[in-house]
Formats: sequence, structure tokens, C-alpha cells
Amino acid sequence: MSRFQSIENELKSINGAVFQELCDSYLKRRNENYRAFARTGSQVGKQKTTPGTPDSFFLLPNGNYLFVETTTDVSTKDKLSNDILACFNFKKTKIPINKIEEIILCINWNLSQEEILKLNELVKRYNNHSRVRYLMLQELAIDLHFNHRDLVHEYLGLPLDTGQIVSMEKFIDEYNRASKGISTPIDNTFLHREEELKELKAAIHSDDFIILTGAPGVGKTKLALEGIKSFLAENLEFQAYCVSYKHHTLLDDLFQYLNSDKDYILFVDDANRIDTFNQITSFYRASRKGKLKVVITVRDYAFQEIGILCQEFAPQRIDLAKFSDEQIIEIIKLKPFEILNPDYHKEIVRIADGNPRLAIMTSLLAKAEQNIYALRDVSDLFENYFSTFIKDDGEFASDLNIKCLGLIAFFYTIPYKDKEVVSSLLAHFEIDYSSFIDAIDKLDKLELVEIQFEHVKIPEQNLSTYFFYKAFIKDSLLSFETLLSNYYESNKNRFRDCVIPANNTFGVQNVMDKLQPFLKDYWKTVQKDEEKGFNFLSTFWFYLTDETFTFIYGQIEKLSESNSENYEVTYETNAFSYDRNNLLELIENFFMFHEKELKNAIQLAFEYVRKEPEHSPELIYSIRTKLIFDRDDERYGFKRQSNLFDILLEGLTKKDNLYAKAFYE
Repeated sequence: MSRFQSIENELKSINGAVFQELCDSYLKRRNENYRAFARTGSQVGKQKTTPGTPDSFFLLPNGNYLFVETTTDVSTKDKLSNDILACFNFKKTKIPINKIEEIILCINWNLSQEEILKLNELVKRYNNHSRVRYLMLQELAIDLHFNHRDLVHEYLGLPLDTGQIVSMEKFIDEYNRASKGISTPIDNTFLHREEELKELKAAIHSDDFIILTGAPGVGKTKLALEGIKSFLAENLEFQAYCVSYKHHTLLDDLFQYLNSDKDYILFVDDANRIDTFNQITSFYRASRKGKLKVVITVRDYAFQEIGILCQEFAPQRIDLAKFSDEQIIEIIKLKPFEILNPDYHKEIVRIADGNPRLAIMTSLLAKAEQNIYALRDVSDLFENYFSTFIKDDGEFASDLNIKCLGLIAFFYTIPYKDKEVVSSLLAHFEIDYSSFIDAIDKLDKLELVEIQFEHVKIPEQNLSTYFFYKAFIKDSLLSFETLLSNYYESNKNRFRDCVIPANNTFGVQNVMDKLQPFLKDYWKTVQKDEEKGFNFLSTFWFYLTDETFTFIYGQIEKLSESNSENYEVTYETNAFSYDRNNLLELIENFFMFHEKELKNAIQLAFEYVRKEPEHSPELIYSIRTKLIFDRDDERYGFKRQSNLFDILLEGLTKKDNLYAKAFYE
């Protein structure tokens, strides 16, 4: 049974009084801005409920009240309605109705939308300004699973690990083993953060709380460890410990390892993942003779949460950006890579997307092959980079994690808390909701996904491209046909954003051979609808060249002959940057080809302009911008330009006014 399911099952069978204590503890964390809190529905010192309305309440700063009604009673008819009515009974509560800002109903089951609507209407009858919030089984189980595991241990009795305050050496060893080779090791050579290292050292000298923030993978952990080592080398009176968080209370370990008379640096990595972070700030406040400095890393999207918790200590914030293209290029130009060709730089930077480890691996491949075209299919490189995904003894012994990553990659974000929406999506691919929740929990620990508030996403674009390719194309673990038939109309841009990068990174044939049959079948269902057909070909023209040319030819044939031969070419600078003719834009996609498709595209473009002369300036603009000479043209013997001028000269010889005008332009 999964941990998530265990939490759900424990909540379903929980004692009513324990459930009230759990919900009160949970809500006190969720509603920190209150003046007073009290329980009326429990007996002091006993796990037993007692009559009282409401069960608990918060006095808010504005003088209003937040009432809490907690129940595990599913047998009493209209129990929740009666609880709401009791909250609005002044004789029971002694609180005026207009002072009740919100009622929270805490229950260990899930309500239907119909039941929720009825309860909402009941509340509005008494006070139109009062809100009702529902803390139900599903939301509570998910939030406890991801964010409050100490409460799971305390109230549900599920076991948790300990041994959380460790030396820097132990932390590095655990970090590298936990990453299973996926994340960049943190005991490698330190590069390209010299200025940030100076800033961090100065901050440790001057401040007690330092927060390093940035996107996943930018090197926050590596910089923090280097900064602490450098500080320790000059300040021998200090010792350093790291928090290796294992979802258990931290205070006991902190008091055990950190002597109040000595000086320490405490390193807290990924603080946004530590649901007992307030215990670290509480420990800092405790009376001590020695100095205590806390160095924290936190993902950029979660900085505000940690920043608020540390606000009273005036933390020093240091922001880290991703490696720039220039920094990546500088690395690969030096030994042992010594790659100096700018064409290789361009490809390596594109593949790495700021990830230094991928840049290094791509450089090694380029140096071994001595052929730039080896970088047009780096699927083997990515398989090597993520080799532990497919080892029998790794996290990816089953295909479930790859499937979940593939879906997240395609949809960009998935609202994992919305069980109804997510279950509907997962059902198309035969994945159940509980398995998905457990999978993203594991993937979050490996930093392959980010669990952000209401959504889960893959933080890096190159990771996202790879997992889409692996799940839907290379291994066919998920059905691309199912994805296309159910989600193309509502997610056109996501198909473009996923398929084209996969094509460019993992090879045309690898992608085309798998997808072309499905695309051809789908085309048959939309080809008679002009608008749908055009939209589909605008995305997949590269894989459906014959179908695209047939469609374009059909559109041109429908046009009537023009009486005008006014092919004047005048336009303002950037005239077509934002307002393009759709058909010409579709045709000019083929201007990148070097073979027969290019000749067909040029001829079709001119025939279109012959019938629509007002688009002559745009055609000339397209030729000037798309058919300019580049490095690939030299390699292919300038076939594109030769094709263009063969067509223009033939038209000029025949004294065709359109081709003549275009030739001189």
C-alpha cells in the first residue's frame, strides 16, 4: 500500500478527538495570522470530545472569528447542516453573527458538489458575508503527505526516520547517493561562481541568516557548501553541520548536536521542503553563548514562504541565475574539451539549456565523433544522462514514473490537487490517481519535478523535452494517438512546443517514423474542415509534406484569376513581423529544404501571388529573410539559391512580369 493511501486509510478510521487535535494543529499552521485560538469541543488532557459550539475558533486581527467544526460522524443525518446552524446560534456561541467571517468544516470523507452547494446556500441565508471552507479527506491527505509529515507521525502513528543533523562530508555522501546519478554531484570542481562565492563569504561574516535562492539546478547547494568551507578555513572556532531532513522533528537532534557554548554554521538545503522549518528558527531563538549562523537554500518560487519565516532575523538574500550561454561556451572552450568551433557552441548551448553537466556530456560526444551531425540526435546521450531511470534497481524499475513525467511534460503543469480533473486525464492513459500522487512525490525528491502550491511541473525545458520524447515516442509507454485524439484541439500550442524540440534534439527520423502514421490518420478526420485542416498542418507540415502541398494547391485553385499585374514591392520596416498571410507563412516553411520540396514551395508561392498580387511584397520579404546564405547552404552546394534563381530566370526568359519583377527585387 502506498504512503498516500495509508494516510487516507488512517484518516478514515481515526478517533474523533484525535482528528480534532490533528485538524486544529494543521489549521494553526495554515492560519498563522490570528490573535487568539481556543477549543470548546474537547476535554483538557483527554482524547475525548465534549459538546460545544464551535469545536474550535480563531480570533482574527480584524476582530472577526473563524469557526471550526470537526467531525468523523457520517451516520447522523444533516450533521454538517446542524453544525452550521449551531454556529449561527448566538445563545450557543455568544458571538454575533456578523462577526463570523468564516466557518471551516473538517471531515474525514469527501462531499459531492451538490452537497457543497446546499451547505453554501445555508450559510448565505444567515450571513451573506460569511464564507465556508471544506477541509475534506482528499485535500487533507494530500497536504499532510507533502507538507506536514511530522503531523502524520504525531497523530496517525506512521513511522518516520531520524539522523538529520550530519557533517558536511556525510551530507555530500547522502546527497550524491540520493540523486542516484541524476542530479549533478556536489563534490565536483567549482566553476563560474567566483563573484557569488565572495558575496556569500561576506554575508556569512556579517549576517546570521543567509538565503540562497534560484531555480532548481543552478548550483545553490554547491555554492553554499563552497562558501561554508571557505569561511571555516578562516574561522577555526566554527564547526559546520547540515540538515539531512527525513521528515521528523528536528529540535531533539539540534539540541543534541549543537552545544550552546560553541560557534556553528547550520546548512539547511531546500528549506521549502522542510515542513518543520519553524523549529530551526525556534532553536535559533533559544538562549546560547556561542554564535549560530544559518545558511539556507530555497527554490525561487518558494522564497516568499521562507523569507517570511526568517523575516525577524533580517536575512541576507543572494540570487543565483542559470549558467549563461557565454559561461557554458567558456567551459567547453577550455581543457579537456577545447571546442572552438562556433557551430558546435550553438548546438551544445541549445541542448544544455544552462545545465553544465549536459554541456560537458555533449562536448565529450562532439569531441569523440568530430561530427556536428552527431549532435542532431542526442537520444543516446540523454539515455546515458538519465541511465538510472531505466535500471532495474532504480526508482524507474516500473514505467509509472516515466509515464507521469511524460504527461507533466506535455501539459506543462498539472493541478495535482484537483482529483476530478486529474483522474479524468489519467484515465485516458490507464494511471490511477493515488499512484500518480506517490510518483510525483518521489520525482520531487529527485528534483525532476516541482510541486508548487496547486500544480506540479518539470523545472527544466531540456528535461521536459526528453521525458515527452521517451514516454510518447521512443518507448511508446503512453499513446500519442490517444493524446492527439483527445487533446489536440484544446492544446495545439503544447503539441508544437513538445514535438518540434523533440524533433530537433533527438533526430527527425526517430520522431517522424513513430508519429507519422498517427498524424496521417488524424489528418483524414479534419482535412475537409478548412480551418481545422490549416491549423493542423501549421503544426505538423514537416511530417505531412504531401498533404500540405495538396492542401495549399487546393486553396490556390479556389482563387479566381486576377486582372491586375501590379506587383509593386514597397513596405515599411518590420511590415510583416506581426501581421502575416497565413497561406504564405505555411508555404515558406519549406524554404528551409534543399531538395524538391523547396522548388514546389517557391512555385506555389508565386502562383498564389499571381492570383493575389497585393501579397507580392510579403513574398519578396520572405525570400529575402528565409533564403539568405548560411553555413548549411555551403555544405549543400547552395542548392536553395540555385533552385530560386533557376525558377526566376526561367520566368524572366518567358517575359513573365511576376517573375521579372521578383528577379530585379
